[in-house]
Formats: sequence, C-alpha cells, structure tokens
Amino acid sequence: MSKVQKEGGYLDDYIKNLIEKDQIAFRKLVEEYQSKFLTMAYKFTDDYNDAEDLCQEIFIKVYRNLSGFKNQSKLSTWLYKIAINTCLDWNRRNKPKIFNITNIMDKSVKELSSKHNTEQIIIYKERQQMVHNAVYSLKDKYKTIVILYHFNQLSYKEISFILNIPVKTIETRLYRGRKQIKEQLMKEGFGGEIIELQKT
Repeated sequence: MSKVQKEGGYLDDYIKNLIEKDQIAFRKLVEEYQSKFLTMAYKFTDDYNDAEDLCQEIFIKVYRNLSGFKNQSKLSTWLYKIAINTCLDWNRRNKPKIFNITNIMDKSVKELSSKHNTEQIIIYKERQQMVHNAVYSLKDKYKTIVILYHFNQLSYKEISFILNIPVKTIETRLYRGRKQIKEQLMKEGFGGEIIELQKT
C-alpha cells in the first residue's frame, strides 16, 4: 500500500481517503464501528431509539472532524474519543429515563437460540439485562471507563488519551466501577463476575 506524507508523518491510503471524506472509505468506517458505538450509546441512553439517534450523531461528528485527525494517536482511539464525548454531552442534555427493555440484545439471543433451549435463553437475557442495568446506573466517571475497557477492550493508555486523565485515576475508577457492578449483580442474585461484561 502506498503512503502519503502529511504533518511530518505518513498516512496510508485509507486514512488519506478518510481525511479527504471519500464516501467509500467512510462507509467502511461506519460498517466497522457501528455496532460498537450503538452498544456504547445504549449504555448511556437506556433506550434503543435514542441510542440509534446518538450513534448517528457520533458519525456525523466524526465525518465533520475527519480533517482534524493528525495521526498523533491510533484512528480507533481518536474515534472513541469523539464517541465517548458525544455520549457524555448527550447525558448532560437529557434526564435519565425509567428503564425500558429493548431489542438491543436480540442478535445475541438469536445466535443462542440454535444452541440452547428456551430456559437457557431466558436466563442469558436476564443476566445481560442486569449487567446493562448495573452499568447504566454508574456515575459517568466510572461508566465511561468500564465501557471503554470492558466493552471496547481499550488499554489504560488509550483510555488515558481519550479522557485526558492519568492512568492511575483510570485504574482507581475502574476498580470502583467494577466493585459497584459486582455488588449490584449480587443483590439481584447473580454471581457478579465482571467477565460477564464482555458478553453483553
């Protein structure tokens, strides 16, 4: 793949095309990150329709700001920074809603249906719903780190760049967020294993 020089460094053709707002390149980006950002948005909105609108808002901001990507971090880290800030802005603009069960997890349930019986599917859905409730109920300073670390598998260093806070602070908030989630899940009769976060 050829390289092009920009800002003293080199960007591959894909990123060059993104910066130039090439529609094919941007469509590829949307396809890669849509499910990730939709899941993130749902953790903040607790409403599937609002999550879809928020996800669209994220991609609009990404598109408008593509020319501002300077290759000082990984593209994915830059994208998550826009996504999480957009979610936090939405949270500040909107009051929390009463919990509403939606079809955000329908895909996972359908994938299970061919392998498990109805009782197992119900238990799975209940467990994932409880995990969602626990994450949704966290304060933003804990929720953002839990989402970025467990649901998007970002490193402490990447989260530090996105949130502009020290790694030590991230470690502390992640520990407290995980502790609150575990306590909430145990109250609901589940084991509270944090690994379950990665399966929602």
